[in-house]
Amino acid sequence: MQMKITKAMAALLLLAVSVCALAETAVGPQYSVKTKVWMNGDLRGTPELVVQAESDAMIENRSGDDAWRMHVLVEAPHESENAMDGAIWIKLGIEQEVDGEWEFLTDTLLGLPPGQTGSISVVGEHVEIATPENANLFVEVTVQPVTDSQ
Repeated sequence: MQMKITKAMAALLLLAVSVCALAETAVGPQYSVKTKVWMNGDLRGTPELVVQAESDAMIENRSGDDAWRMHVLVEAPHESENAMDGAIWIKLGIEQEVDGEWEFLTDTLLGLPPGQTGSISVVGEHVEIATPENANLFVEVTVQPVTDSQ
């Protein structure tokens, strides 16, 4: 049985290939997000994840009776924001579980060059410089684009 490809079939095939290519392009870059989380001076986890640009991701960690979760969103800065070349925006929101309910702790926007580490912390009233040892919550985060070789 011989198959003839008509102009209409060829056009549909070309359209399908174009839609697939657009879908792959629309997905956007991926980023590796590495974190270290301390609560009340104790290292509670070092979760890592790969996130899609412009897509929400979440890390949740339980250690005994303690639980926390962190919402992560990675974006490239818009030209109008005058960010340094290659900077990556990382939006973080952190919650802690108390009596079975999630309570908001803090959120922030970090702007970092790829591979550089930034931090976010929650401290008591009289703490001037936050460290993992003296903060109620201390998070280090490092983000970089995922390459084909990773």
